[in-house]
Amino acid sequence: MNTQKALEWLTDVLTVQGRTLTAEDTKMSVAEWDSLGVLMLLSRLEEDHGIVISADEMATVQSVREICNLLEGNSAFAN
Repeated sequence: MNTQKALEWLTDVLTVQGRTLTAEDTKMSVAEWDSLGVLMLLSRLEEDHGIVISADEMATVQSVREICNLLEGNSAFAN
């Protein structure tokens, strides 16, 4: 998986300004990871990568690393 592309994608989805997310970021360190951010993430996971997960499943995700693992497990950004 291309982790850098995944981080850039997630930064765009959550509309984080002024920096690119890192795998060490969490819900607590990303102000944009709010209820609207979760909806955008759910939508873009399906739209961009065909990954469908429930809002309940997304609620258990606490870190950028977990999202990267989800993307990797579904072969997103495979080169």
